[in-house]
Order: sequence, then C-alpha cells, then structure tokens
Amino acid sequence: MMKTIPLPSKICLWIILLTATILACKGPDGDVGPAGPQGPQGTAGQNGAQGPAGPKGVANLIVSPWVKVPNTAWQREDSAYFRVMRQDSIITQAILDSALVMAYYRNEGRSNVVFSLPASNEELTLGFFMQIENQVGSINFDVTYFKPRPIPIDFDLEFRWIIIPADARGRMNAADMKDYVLMQQQLGLTD
Repeated sequence: MMKTIPLPSKICLWIILLTATILACKGPDGDVGPAGPQGPQGTAGQNGAQGPAGPKGVANLIVSPWVKVPNTAWQREDSAYFRVMRQDSIITQAILDSALVMAYYRNEGRSNVVFSLPASNEELTLGFFMQIENQVGSINFDVTYFKPRPIPIDFDLEFRWIIIPADARGRMNAADMKDYVLMQQQLGLTD
C-alpha cells in the first residue's frame, strides 16, 4: 500500500498563488527586431476565365449629322473654284493636330449611294478641308472644275464627316475607310 504525505493546506495555497502571480506578470514591450531576409518567390497563380465581351462602342468618334448644302450655298472663289463652309465647334486645333477625319457626300434623295471625299471625275474634283479662323472651327467643302464654269453645282448635296481621335484609331479594324458601308458596319453608324 502506498502512503501519501499530507502537505499542509496553507503551503499548497501559497504555491498556487505564487505560480499564478509569476504567470500573470508582463513586462514592457521590447524594441522591434530587424527584418528577416526575403523569402523565395512563390509560384504564379492560374489565369482566370475570360470575361464576357463588352458592348460594341464607337471608339469616341465624333460623327456629324448629314448636312444639306443647297446648290445656291456655294461661294465662287474664282472661275473654276467654289467653296462652302460649315462651322463646327467640335473642330479644334487639337483635332486638327492629331485626329483622322473622313468625309462623305451623297446626292439629296439618293441616300443609299455614298461617296468618300476627295472624289474626282472627268469634269471636277470635290474635296474638303478643316480650319480654325478666329478660334472658330469649320469644315469646308470645295469643288474645282478643270474648265471655267459659271455655276458650281446644279443640284443639292449632303455631307457627313467623322472625326476619329488618335487614341481610338489603334482599336479599329483595318477597314477601307473610303467604303462608307464598311465604315457604317464597323463603327455602328446609322443614318
């Protein structure tokens, strides 16, 4: 049989209190130690699944409405050169310095046949240019005949211009920009 030695209860109580006091004590925080060496590079994670395609946009294009130019609006510059000007506040020096501008025309009443500018045939050349005068932007359409002519054009025309900012051109597919139908499809234009 085993004998147990009884400890006086006061000594046990003092041992427990002393142990609890030692364990409960906490000193002030010490200084932060130096940073350790950097660990090795981890392995790259897998690419996630491709997200759905966003809606088709028009790449920040500036598209004018079709503008009717009656045959009486053309101004004679000389015997073979006529011009008509349309102010457009969108045309700025920054546009002239960096943007791509396409212009198109059609005969009034024949909206399904559109031609790009400049255009030329055996009688004339029809073109356009843009300018800033007195801080006002404008687009000018001009017709040059190969022989002197008393009147410019004896029918009404309609013109439209598309300004493609420099930051948008990189996102466009290489379409034949002279082909208005392809431009309509690629840029989402409606007439």
